[in-house]
Amino acid sequence: MEVSIVKGNPMSEAGARLNQMALDYMAYSLIGSKDGNMIERTLRSLWKQKENRFSHEYAFEAKLMGDTVGMVTCYSVTVMNELAWPTTRRLLKLRRWELVKYALLHLNEIIAMLALKEGRDGEYHIGTLATLPESRGYGIGSKLIAHVEAYAIQHGFQRISLTVKKDNEKARKLYEKLGYQIVGSINKKPFFLYRMAKKLC
Repeated sequence: MEVSIVKGNPMSEAGARLNQMALDYMAYSLIGSKDGNMIERTLRSLWKQKENRFSHEYAFEAKLMGDTVGMVTCYSVTVMNELAWPTTRRLLKLRRWELVKYALLHLNEIIAMLALKEGRDGEYHIGTLATLPESRGYGIGSKLIAHVEAYAIQHGFQRISLTVKKDNEKARKLYEKLGYQIVGSINKKPFFLYRMAKKLC
């Protein structure tokens, strides 16, 4: 079956769910809640809006038989850094005092998240990547990454990066198979990540 890659659609129901899957436990700090329904609602709002790191505006969706089965968000590191404040502002508007309360109760966690340096200047960066479990075996993740790499080359980038949780060995091995190498490590409790990068032709 043919997989097609299309620009993110603000009305896509799968976008927020896939972002949530990609973020995993990191969503707790971002949204200020461990409630799965609250996280999904908040990410759905962010997906529909523009000018934030989790927006359809910076996403591509993988379609299989007309259904969205995978999603990737991507941007230059410069744009990613510029989106930090707009993303925070939208989160504060959506979550208000609940997010502030969570931040005060988990101050070290929030400081660690804000201090993450996921990419380097001049790089194109894959922010989130996820595929639905029922679509696995079709190479959806590899196809999304290949699409982003081609997009980055088309826009003049020579290097692309991403981060992967240290305990996600399966994902790390996929990235290594696709030519990514570990170039750094992020160890800011509770975030333990490898920074991986690849030189583009």
